[in-house]
Amino acid sequence: MAKHNKKRNVGLIHEQLVRYVASSLIAKDKRSAEGAVKIITKHFKSGAELYREFRLFNALINLPVGSRSLAERILSESKKSAETHDPQKLRREKSLLIKDINTQLSESRRFYDIKIPNYRLFATVQTILNEWRGKNKLDLTSRAKYEEQIIEWLSRSGEPEIVEASKSDPLVRRLMFQKFEKKYRDTLSTRQKTILEVSILDDEKAFVEIVCEIKAQSLELIKRFKRNCDNKILMEKINDVWQRIETLQEIKSDDVVAKALQLVHLIEEMEDKDE
Repeated sequence: MAKHNKKRNVGLIHEQLVRYVASSLIAKDKRSAEGAVKIITKHFKSGAELYREFRLFNALINLPVGSRSLAERILSESKKSAETHDPQKLRREKSLLIKDINTQLSESRRFYDIKIPNYRLFATVQTILNEWRGKNKLDLTSRAKYEEQIIEWLSRSGEPEIVEASKSDPLVRRLMFQKFEKKYRDTLSTRQKTILEVSILDDEKAFVEIVCEIKAQSLELIKRFKRNCDNKILMEKINDVWQRIETLQEIKSDDVVAKALQLVHLIEEMEDKDE
């Protein structure tokens, strides 16, 4: 395989962003984690050409179907979907994504050094997506080889994830992945995984419901804390936190995603102290 441009591999970049968030949270570097979350929610959003390619990429990477015939059908559907992408728009969106990573992440060099298992598979998928859109000029032998590698990967045993019909993508009408639950169950809390997942999948209704729930939980914990607090200075700070929680908008935005992650951290710290 020719030298692969890692920075323009949408699956690889997204995987690195998620792992960057996870490692930053483990290191208690909330600022870096929130910066990466903002990049994810900004660029991987419904309607973006980048998001369309990302969903297609994930169907080919993260979906074991246990059947060669089904794998071949998925590959055929994926090709049809890829051919509808706008290459120029996609190229512009990837350039803007790279720019934000380079300028907004304090350690962009560390970001690009994050190792991803199955890197060659990621490179194969991006190469074949580019080929389907006419960007690459593979010979017939190479193209057949790459497509066969993807079919073999899809055919592996596993439990496919079935979803209700979606209006946006024929492939996603049947299949979806649970990235965070499978890969980051030991590094992210359940609440954090849910926030990130619904924001990336652009489920606005679910996101608003989660924010409302988090606000209610936070205010209840603070109320209980205030009953046992007799420190005047601490009480003033608590009241300030209360005010900021109450005024948190119940909408889907980069800022609300970042603040919701902060609230989850607050809730879980206070719950730990109560135990």
